Amino acid sequence: MSPGLVVVLLAVVVVAAMLMSVKIVPAATCFVVERGGRYRTTLKPGLNTIVPLLDRVAARFDMREQVLLMREPLVCRDDYVCEAALEVYFEFEDPSITYRVDHPHQQLERAIRARLREFAGIVDRDEFLAATQRLTEVAYDATRRSREDWGIRVKHVAVTDLQGPTR
Repeated sequence: MSPGLVVVLLAVVVVAAMLMSVKIVPAATCFVVERGGRYRTTLKPGLNTIVPLLDRVAARFDMREQVLLMREPLVCRDDYVCEAALEVYFEFEDPSITYRVDHPHQQLERAIRARLREFAGIVDRDEFLAATQRLTEVAYDATRRSREDWGIRVKHVAVTDLQGPTR
């Protein structure tokens, strides 16, 4: 192999490694980087560098406010099925959540659903249909664990619709 070819191949490898090490993170986004399957760092928006072949981007998070829309049928104490529609506005505070919670959107939704079902089970139909503010408080309270343990900040919960049983 000629020395000129070795130099060209070495230059190509160096340029490829430099291109692989540069990560451009879009605005309002964070990348979680891991090395050897363990959390290493979080890349903030802008131009960042990683060690090629050792580091990899494990997750990408949209840090803007997001909306979770829920429509939940709930059984009241007097065995009527009522329906509540909610909007949950939240944002991720800590992108390393990817190592603590699988599918954070679903976990947040499950926590709220379980709490709403508990509440519906202790009130009758008429109380349920008149309890918009109380439903909002119950749903917001159900998100406490998401704030403390998961790094999800729930900004606002709104009950958009309550429907009684249809006959």
